Amino acid sequence: MNFLVTIPIVIGVLIIVSVMLWYTTKRKKGIALHAGGLRYKEWGMWDDAIRCYQKALEIDPTNALYRTNLGYALYFGKKLVEPAIKEFQRAIAKDQRTASAYWGLGHAHLYHRGPTDEALNHLQRAVTLDPSLAEAHNSLGLLEVQREDWKKALEHFRTAITANSAFAPAYGNLSVGLFYQGRNAESLEHAKKYAELRPDSALAHKNLGNLYGTLGRKEDAEEAFLAALSANPDDWQAHFWLGCVRRQRGQYTKAVASFHKSIHLHGDYALAHYYLSLCYEQRNEKAFAKNHIEKALELNPLLGENLLLRRC
Repeated sequence: MNFLVTIPIVIGVLIIVSVMLWYTTKRKKGIALHAGGLRYKEWGMWDDAIRCYQKALEIDPTNALYRTNLGYALYFGKKLVEPAIKEFQRAIAKDQRTASAYWGLGHAHLYHRGPTDEALNHLQRAVTLDPSLAEAHNSLGLLEVQREDWKKALEHFRTAITANSAFAPAYGNLSVGLFYQGRNAESLEHAKKYAELRPDSALAHKNLGNLYGTLGRKEDAEEAFLAALSANPDDWQAHFWLGCVRRQRGQYTKAVASFHKSIHLHGDYALAHYYLSLCYEQRNEKAFAKNHIEKALELNPLLGENLLLRRC
C-alpha cells in the first residue's frame, strides 16, 4: 500500500522538477537573447538587435526591460517612431516602475510631438522613479530649451551631469545653453569636456571650434575643426568652418581647398561661394573671384545688399 502511495508522489515531484527545469532553461534562453541584443546594439547592428529582443519577448512577453530595449532599437536605431512608442507603452503596462521606458516615451513625444505636457509628465515620471537617469534629466533640459526657459534648461543639464559625470550629451547641451546666455568662459569648459568624452564625435569638436572662434582663438578653432574632420571626413560643415578660420588666419590657399570640399559634399552653398570669392580676391585671381561672387548672388541675392556685412 505504501508503495502504491509513493509512486504518485514521486511522479508529481518529477513533474514539478521537470517544469522548473524547463522554465529555468527557457528563462536563461530569454536572458541570453536579450544580452545578444544589447551586444548587437553596441555594434550598431540594429536589425540583429531587434530580432534578439523579439525572440526574447516570445519567451517572456511580460518582461518590461525586453520591451523597453526593443523600443530603443526601433527608435534610435531604425527611426521607427510609432512602433517604438507602442513598445514603450507596453513596457509601462507590464511594469509601471520602468523608468527607462518613461524616458523613451517622453523623449519620443518631445521630438515628434513637441514640448507637450504629455512629454513633460513622462520625463518627470522617469526621474521620479530613477533620479540617477541622466538621459531623462537631459531630455527635460531639451524640453525647456524648446519652451525657451533657459534657466530651467540649464538646471536640468547640470542635474544630468551630477547624476552621471560621464554623460557627454549633457555637457554639450549645457555648453550651448551657457553660450546663448553670454557665459562664454563657462561654455568653453563644458564644450571641452564634451569633446574629451566624445573624441569620435564631429559635433563635439565643431561646437568647441565655434566657441574658440567666438573667443578669437583661431589656432585652437582650426585644431578643433581638424579633429571634427578626423572623426568624420565627410562633414561639410566642419570643412566650411575650417575654411572660415583659415581665411581669417590668412591661409587663403588652404581656405579655398576647404570651401571647395564643403561645396563638393553639400552642394552649392551661397556663403561658401562668397568666401571663396574673398579668398580668390586676396590671391589676386580676379576671374575666379568674379565667378564665385556671381554664384553666391545667384543662390542668395540678399548677399548683394551689403557684401562686406557677411563675414565668417
